[in-house]
Amino acid sequence: MEKKQMEYMQFKERLIEALQEYFLGRGEVYYDKVKKMNDTDKDAVIVRLIGTAVQAMIYPEDMYEGYKDTGDFEKCVKEVIRACEEVPFVDECHIPKTWESAKGRLHMRVINKNWNKQALKRMPYREYLDLAIVFYVFIKEEGGLMATQPVSRECMKLWGVDVKSLWETSRKNLEEEVFQIETMGAVIENMLTEMKDSEDAGMFWNDMEGKEIEGIGKVYVVTNTCKKYGARAILRKDLLQRLAKEQGGSFYILPCSVHEILILKEDGMVTAENLRNMVYEINHCSGTVEPEECLSDSVYYYNKDEDRVEVAA
Repeated sequence: MEKKQMEYMQFKERLIEALQEYFLGRGEVYYDKVKKMNDTDKDAVIVRLIGTAVQAMIYPEDMYEGYKDTGDFEKCVKEVIRACEEVPFVDECHIPKTWESAKGRLHMRVINKNWNKQALKRMPYREYLDLAIVFYVFIKEEGGLMATQPVSRECMKLWGVDVKSLWETSRKNLEEEVFQIETMGAVIENMLTEMKDSEDAGMFWNDMEGKEIEGIGKVYVVTNTCKKYGARAILRKDLLQRLAKEQGGSFYILPCSVHEILILKEDGMVTAENLRNMVYEINHCSGTVEPEECLSDSVYYYNKDEDRVEVAA
């Protein structure tokens, strides 16, 4: 008889128990709620081994998704143990202590200003429309994992710089970043190709078709090559100018998530209010975007003649 899979809460409790038993006498294992963007919390299991300054943070929700695919709980536990016992992915030597060592790796992200009021009390930022530009330092990338350090007010004080310096330096680095532009159809096709379960792929395709607006024009997806925090493309004037030239006019910008934006040429087929309703549904009703990854419920508009972005609705 096939073994019944655990529900999430049981999985989380058993994961913590298994790790506490394995690391008994060698370290501390405990459950915590981690503050994420947009004032959201996420379950985390913290593993802090004796004699190390770096702690491992495991998100049981993410592990549970893998467990649901395989039903192999022991495999999940082994993966966590292996990750905790290997040489730390990041240690103190990777973290920049001076402005000279940080500025070449400084990047920006766009987040929602109103949804992150508490986080912005601790972070230097620059306002942009109804968004906020915050700053991060790239630390390390290895094996598909990426580590970054948010720039706090303490970092800024330690480095002896101001927000203007953070903005100007990260903007120069942004100009070197490579972005890719694809049609929505091509992106969906790639996602379906990557899906192993044909039934899931069919359900996803039907779901996407149900969200189309009748008469909508061709939609383009803009993100960076790593597909992480690519919504900062909205700050690349040269990219927006190129898109306007290729589109033959001004266009709407839909904040799909913090990782990408959608581009739709203004052609009178839909209104800004229609688009805002669609963005709201994607953010809050569809379940396709994680709460901490939502960027905005607003719709933006790139005015080709004035070469600027504004809030359309």
